[in-house]
Amino acid sequence: MRIAYCIHSLHLFGGIERVLSIKANYLADVYGYDIHIITADLKGRAPHFALSDKIKLHDVGVSEKFMLHVYGRRLNRILCEIRPDICVSVGGRDIFCLPSCTDGSIKVSEFHFSHEKYAVKYGGSFFGNLYARFRIGQIEKVAAKLDKFIVLTKSDKKDWEPFVPNVTSIYNPLTFKSEEVAALDNEKCIAIGRLESQKNFRDLVAAWKYVAEEYPDWVVEIYGNGSQKESLQKQITSLGLDRQVRLMGSSSDIRSKMLGSSCLVMSSAYEGFPMVLLEAVETGLPMVSYDCPKGPAEIIIDGKSGYLVKPGDVKGLARRVCDVISDADRRKKFGAKAKETAAQYSIDRTMEQWKKLFEDLVTKKQL
Repeated sequence: MRIAYCIHSLHLFGGIERVLSIKANYLADVYGYDIHIITADLKGRAPHFALSDKIKLHDVGVSEKFMLHVYGRRLNRILCEIRPDICVSVGGRDIFCLPSCTDGSIKVSEFHFSHEKYAVKYGGSFFGNLYARFRIGQIEKVAAKLDKFIVLTKSDKKDWEPFVPNVTSIYNPLTFKSEEVAALDNEKCIAIGRLESQKNFRDLVAAWKYVAEEYPDWVVEIYGNGSQKESLQKQITSLGLDRQVRLMGSSSDIRSKMLGSSCLVMSSAYEGFPMVLLEAVETGLPMVSYDCPKGPAEIIIDGKSGYLVKPGDVKGLARRVCDVISDADRRKKFGAKAKETAAQYSIDRTMEQWKKLFEDLVTKKQL
């Protein structure tokens, strides 16, 4: 089977890029599929995550974010040369080009955010709500034209169903396997993500002011880069937290960083299906997370493998982190329960679902 994936770029250190790399490698190396990845403007930069030698890369040469019509024409030309059985958008603006492409492939899109993404990001005012409704309405309209629309959680699937009858859900897979679990005895918590507004690290830093008052020897290490690095560092310094809150930059070995930590904390405003929580599960880490849309509530068993906190409740976030810090036995129980749940996110289980989906779509087309 020949599959073409469309993505903005591959040089970024992000969850979407990481998940696509893992899935594409599996499809090429395990199932023997002919995999092509079409980037908008990679421009000769190396992919951040390793790709199988069997995967073929193509670059459109213009950004779909700013030159959608030009991008669409060039994308169609590339697809007509490749002639894939299935073409998959992984959540960029390329989704708007797929219905008009003439290569004859089955058109599929993955949406790596929740249905509420734009409401959370732009809502809160009259015009903000109007704009959010406009943006999500655009995606609902184009998604209904595709052969299949894939979201990441069961709860999000229910939100899309009234607008997109061809929607289904498949969890993201674990990005690594770990026989080893965290010892949970280091005075260290970990947070991971791009230093951008979506990840809302400002709330985590604010929460740590309360944590540091109770447990001054505990630190939180934040892994990731982004446009908010300077403003976050200023916030950290202004709160007197330079020793307790550390911006670590990106890491190519998140597994070892997790194994050396005792709790994962997530303060995102919105998510699709947060990979960091899956990785925490695999390494046996307790988790404290905002119950943001969507994903945390389908990964964390509140009060058993971690805690869910109402989004925006900074003091509540701090209180739950302190609950984990204060009780070593609780950490062990939470970590063990988290590890118990890891099997449902295994790469083999996830990719079997993708294989069935692809084969069913091809069979349906042939009938």
